[in-house]
Amino acid sequence: MWTQGQRDRLAVEHQILQNEGFTQFSVYRNPSDDTYYASGYATSNAGRNYFLYMPIPSGFPAQRPPLYITDPIPLLTYNGTPISSLGVSHAMHTLTPHAGGWVQVCHWRDARWHSGIVLQKVFLKALIWIEAYEQHLATGRDLADFVRSMAEVA
Repeated sequence: MWTQGQRDRLAVEHQILQNEGFTQFSVYRNPSDDTYYASGYATSNAGRNYFLYMPIPSGFPAQRPPLYITDPIPLLTYNGTPISSLGVSHAMHTLTPHAGGWVQVCHWRDARWHSGIVLQKVFLKALIWIEAYEQHLATGRDLADFVRSMAEVA
């Protein structure tokens, strides 16, 4: 399923995370089905913990990996609505949620993803999303008020 080049790239991705100070995240191989994922806990400036889970698609690095927040679940809006019930939401910077109710963070559009983007940048965008989410919880304002989309900055 995985080429040697992909396996080598995933080993490099793990090293980048460690070398760039993202040591709370790692790339893992599940030997039972030979799949890969990256994950770890992120702690917000307010001290809340969020578990980030990124299953690596078989088309990586050319294919964009999804990034989910799996804990806490459900992840709620300011008004108490599960974010996953919003589906794709520009206001909340989310993509189609996982069937398990996990919120999928919008980090790159498929059309803008390319093999030069490293997983460390995906986790960096997730950390920014988390801080914007906490501002949403404090103010009720949309995440889009705190985080610009790529179309706005391109």
